[in-house]
Amino acid sequence: MTERTRQIIAMLMAALIIFSFASCESGGSTADMRIILEKEVSRTITPGDVTLSITNYDITCTGPDNQSHKLNTRRNTFILEDVPVGTWTIKADGKNEEGIILVTGSTTFNLNETNTSATVSLSEMVGSGNLSLVYTWDSSLITSTPRLVIQFTGMDNSVSKEYTPTLASGSATLSLTAQTSGSYTVNAKLYDGSLLVAGAIDAIRIVSGKTTSGTISLDLDEAPPVVGQLTLENRVGTPVVCVVSGLENNTTIAAQETRTVSLDTQSLNVDDVTIEWYLDGTKIGSGASISLIPDPGKHRLDIIARTAMLGSTGSTQINFEAALLGEVGVPVKAGDILNGDIKIGGRTNIDFLPDGRILVISDAGNVATVCSIKKNTLIKEGAMTLTKATQLMKVIPGSSNAVFTVSDADNSITRWNYDKNTCSLINPVSCAGNVYGRVENPKFTSLTAIVNPSTWTGGYVGVVGQTGSNTAVTLRHLTNTNTTPGNKGDEYMANGKYLNYNGGYQYTIAASNMEGDVIAAIDPVQGGLVVNRGVDNTSRLKAFTDASTIGATAIAVLPSPDTTSARFVVAVGDTLKVYSGNVDGTFSKASEVNRTEGTGLNTTYMFTSAGGDFLYTLNAGNKTISAYAVNGDTLTYRGREQLEFVPYRAVIANSGSYIFVSGVNADRITMLKVRT
Repeated sequence: MTERTRQIIAMLMAALIIFSFASCESGGSTADMRIILEKEVSRTITPGDVTLSITNYDITCTGPDNQSHKLNTRRNTFILEDVPVGTWTIKADGKNEEGIILVTGSTTFNLNETNTSATVSLSEMVGSGNLSLVYTWDSSLITSTPRLVIQFTGMDNSVSKEYTPTLASGSATLSLTAQTSGSYTVNAKLYDGSLLVAGAIDAIRIVSGKTTSGTISLDLDEAPPVVGQLTLENRVGTPVVCVVSGLENNTTIAAQETRTVSLDTQSLNVDDVTIEWYLDGTKIGSGASISLIPDPGKHRLDIIARTAMLGSTGSTQINFEAALLGEVGVPVKAGDILNGDIKIGGRTNIDFLPDGRILVISDAGNVATVCSIKKNTLIKEGAMTLTKATQLMKVIPGSSNAVFTVSDADNSITRWNYDKNTCSLINPVSCAGNVYGRVENPKFTSLTAIVNPSTWTGGYVGVVGQTGSNTAVTLRHLTNTNTTPGNKGDEYMANGKYLNYNGGYQYTIAASNMEGDVIAAIDPVQGGLVVNRGVDNTSRLKAFTDASTIGATAIAVLPSPDTTSARFVVAVGDTLKVYSGNVDGTFSKASEVNRTEGTGLNTTYMFTSAGGDFLYTLNAGNKTISAYAVNGDTLTYRGREQLEFVPYRAVIANSGSYIFVSGVNADRITMLKVRT
């Protein structure tokens, strides 16, 4: 008895940029084989000289009687007719237009009259290839020893290796050979010393006999713009565009506020997709959405997505900036610098150096540390041990290298030169125990404050101190050649200008403006007030008394109304009192502000922005910093920020965008950023 027709159907699979899918349908003794081809459009780094679209297939079908059929087809459908029933082995290779085999697969199929559809899944990558990725960054922004760590991971985590390539000036190359074809991720993290300063994660594709190469910038400012979407394929070969929502590329969002970002997989079932999220190269979560609270600064958000099928990995990135979007002038906490490489504790003084670095001097260990600002923190660049505790410190405005320190251990003042090349303080000149209020007066018994030297005393520094029952300001010039303290007749003492307040008042709280031509002081016990103004190379003094300033805790100089007048503010209890007048005429209280940001504030330190537009108060009573807008004699409360310690001193950058606050016996410095 003759079998009229025996059927088999060779089938095939679905093809995705990296895989394909073919199905065979029953048609009696014949079946149709469909091949679906789609071009991969995900942002995956691939070899530049190879096409990853599967354009043709080599199919070998071996039957029960060793009958063999070999086919090469580009067609969407084909039919293999009248083949014997029984066990068939079917092998298929998917090739690109250059004839390179990208994927392969095989199956054993039992053909009979009711089972006529065979499926071959092309799920195996073929061969091996090479990888060459160049990472670049701005080497001038690296202050310590740079280090690049790259994690090379397979799609199924079967491969996970860590590399630390050799670094050139601002670049490094990851070169790998004989890597099994397939999809991988490379996660690069750039460190400045121990601080992570940049990171990126990208999907790559290794192709047989080819080299995958690319250049990746780790400078967030130079990161290439992308559209914020990636394309994967589902199991039936339909391309699916996965769209990032909740955050657009190259936009600015609010810092330190929760932002939810999601990946809309559209028609693809989200349960069939593995999604991972990375912020600056560090994994922050997985799933269809993620919530992040970015610190102020520029960031890169990477998304890696894949299906269960081999070769379906895609990636995209969003570059964005997190900014302090609160009211102009109001400080917002950006981060804490903890006691470690930078010695913090006891009384910690901070100031900006002429080159923009930060000088930190703590009497906990008597260490002076030069730091740079990186990623909302401070990085140590140089340090030196001091011989005695430092009570006060000031970098002289307008000077290229002059730094003065005061120690209450022996009532001494020391002048240092700042060397920006070695990040150190050098050539100390000290007059320990021999600081005089004026040539004919006794030496200071205590030193109260350092004030900016005025424009009419070029090269000098102002020191406020007590000489017996009187307060004096001595403006002294310590030179590199005069290194011994000596006695009151020394040249560097006798040539100094002085301002003797006298009158029996103890002006223990003092401040000056940025230019140094206005010095204001207060006696918080008797309510004595004094303002000194440098006018036409002379010193004008105005002293008066206001009993309402008894109990004052801080003072700051505000912008002057004109060249012969002065204005300053005094903190008394929970009020701020503004005083204004002409140093040759009347001088009195101009306004008073009852503070609304709390009670028991106990403001112990005040300072202004470089332009004088904002006044900032450090409040020991409730551990806060408050901001006030300044308009002439009027102060308007703008807001405050909570600190984690009792504040001691603060410094603001000339740009007004950074404020650093140290505490009383605190183990940290708080960095605040200000919208300008």
